[in-house]
Amino acid sequence: MNAFTSLFPTTEQELDTRLKAIVRRVSPQWPLRSFVAVNPFMARSGVDFAQAALDVARSHGAHLLPDPALPSPVETLSDAFGKALNKPLSDFVTGRISQWAAGFYDQGQAVWGNPWQGETPFAAWRAEALHDRAPEIFGLKGFRAQVAALPTDAVAAAEALLTSLNLPAEAQTAYLERLICTVGGWAAWMRHRDWEAQLDGRTDEGLRDLLVIRLAWDVLSARALSDEGTLLNWRRALCAPRQAVLPDVSPLEARETHWREGLFNSLRRPAAPAPAPVAQAVFCIDVRSELYRHALEQAGPSIETLGFAGFFGLPIAVELTDGRRQPACPPLLRPGALVCEAVPGKASSKSALSRAVEGLKRTGASAFGYVESFGLASAQSLAATLFAKGPQARRAATEITLSLPFAQQADMAAGLLKGAGLTQPTAKLVVLVGHEGESLNNPHAAGLHCGACGGRSGAVNARAAALMVNHPEVRRLLRAEKGIDLSPEVWFAGAIHNTTTDELSLLDEALIPAHLHAEAEAFKAATVRAGERMRRLRAPTLNEAPTLKAFRRRASDPSQVRPEWALAGCAGFIAAPRHLTRGKDLGGRVFLHSYDWRNDDGFAVLEQILTAPVIVASWINLQYFASTVAPEVFGAGNKVLHNVVGGNLGVLEGNGGDLRLGLPLQSVFDGQTFRHEALRLSVVISAPTEAIDGVLSRHASLRDLVENRWIHLFATDETGETVMRRTAQGWHSLSPETEVAA
Repeated sequence: MNAFTSLFPTTEQELDTRLKAIVRRVSPQWPLRSFVAVNPFMARSGVDFAQAALDVARSHGAHLLPDPALPSPVETLSDAFGKALNKPLSDFVTGRISQWAAGFYDQGQAVWGNPWQGETPFAAWRAEALHDRAPEIFGLKGFRAQVAALPTDAVAAAEALLTSLNLPAEAQTAYLERLICTVGGWAAWMRHRDWEAQLDGRTDEGLRDLLVIRLAWDVLSARALSDEGTLLNWRRALCAPRQAVLPDVSPLEARETHWREGLFNSLRRPAAPAPAPVAQAVFCIDVRSELYRHALEQAGPSIETLGFAGFFGLPIAVELTDGRRQPACPPLLRPGALVCEAVPGKASSKSALSRAVEGLKRTGASAFGYVESFGLASAQSLAATLFAKGPQARRAATEITLSLPFAQQADMAAGLLKGAGLTQPTAKLVVLVGHEGESLNNPHAAGLHCGACGGRSGAVNARAAALMVNHPEVRRLLRAEKGIDLSPEVWFAGAIHNTTTDELSLLDEALIPAHLHAEAEAFKAATVRAGERMRRLRAPTLNEAPTLKAFRRRASDPSQVRPEWALAGCAGFIAAPRHLTRGKDLGGRVFLHSYDWRNDDGFAVLEQILTAPVIVASWINLQYFASTVAPEVFGAGNKVLHNVVGGNLGVLEGNGGDLRLGLPLQSVFDGQTFRHEALRLSVVISAPTEAIDGVLSRHASLRDLVENRWIHLFATDETGETVMRRTAQGWHSLSPETEVAA
């Protein structure tokens, strides 16, 4: 009996369960249109960070820590046989799978649709592989015949393939996990499909099928090359005892401690008293708003800024002017209502001709012909795009409508007002500020927008929230059923912060009542001064002139690979009253959420902060961390070489290879040094430790992040003087010595 025919006993149901458990360790990646930050180690939060770093080295071949003792990745059959033949077999296999997936999941970019798109992914791959001569040309003789001998069912095929390898359970799991990571980009994209299906109560077997496809390529390639010695050596190495020495985390912890020393010193410094506000501005907690809030309060001392999640508590989907619907809430949530955006008096969807022309431009076979036939005629349109005044100006002509009952609107409004601490506003003008980026020719443009809004502009959320809270019937319900009595003189206005140019514009300004026109003009004047301050601050980091004209030119330049630094540098999250951070420049590295525990009956708002914004902030932080420490695995590569796949699915770097994960290199690297400092998120909450522990006791996934050192959790009093740290051993007073020891 040779190594290909020995048996591994299992039932198909058991094997299916095992395969699904392995692929569920993959973190999702959303498509380009709704690209949002995701923790690439999400499924590993149940183990300590150091153990996870060891596991990631084996499964992904990525080093999260600069420890030379980290092991090499688990070797696949493709690796072993490619090495023996001195041929790039693993690269060839990944490329062939990537090409198949791009065609099978194509969303309208390809001229010729995949004829097997109605089949299951494995059945479709098997049918296509029967016609693919590339393996034989590469040197894998008889590959198609072996494919034909596979069962048509994915799990049955996996059983046959694994049985032939006769691997012990531990080695089999390590091998399969390494296999799915060799096509990690496509795996992450398919995990997103699985994630969405689960939210809808459905199942999607694409990710499991991808693992079986990768397994089939590995085993059938080895069979085609028929080298018993290489196979036995591979199996012996795979089944050998694994290294158990954990990597050294202390250098990383020392850098984190050093950064926090500066943060806590800032918090301990007394804040200057603030005058009574004539306007309150509620910003998304995105770290870019931290710098802008500081600049705005300097430019307008009578403006008070607050921080709240950028979707303003509205789990909505938006029907855009072109007819598409997109979620405008965090991916953790499902939209519960629809907001329609339309241009008055015009059709909301593109014409058939317009869609056809867009298709011509995207399609490889016709793109060059399009340029020859329509290039000159397109010059005017191109010029209009390049010299447009920006998204705020283009949005001015749109209107929005809310299609949900007033009772539901009142529920959402109450959540916003309580969460932001605005049940009794101290100013008559309250501005809800969403944010958006601005760039051209940028596949990852959604990553510059608001992650809390599903990777799109926060303008509609801000406008919808203001429209909702201002409505007389909603206010009546708030007063009668929620105990929230807003003064008739208080008005909520939407606004948008362009994070690329640092312009802040009021939206629906014509609706602001006459008695607040003076406050609105004062607010607008302060935003102009704040924008000037911000551009002077940011210009050196972008090697740009500190003028609005220069920043607008940068935003509309289709050759610009780095429109802005987005959330690079993010390292902290603070939930506390504004007086703790007002007047203190925290470097644009902190998510600032407004919170006063004394007004939080039952600590419901605290629970919402810890289980939603903190989780999202940790996702962002860990995506930037991974894209910095291991860009070759968890980064999207060089933007100059990007090719969009399937119309929206993701990008390849060059013309082949796996779908790329994470952030482009230009998002974290300036060409000489990394602009993002890879630190784990430090979370500081101004609340009693008993209340925080109560939340941790009810949410195991949050507790895992804290106790397994994926985030650092601290509690402080309202002065910033007393700081406690939460570890797996409980709470202890913070000092430099005890923090390093922890």
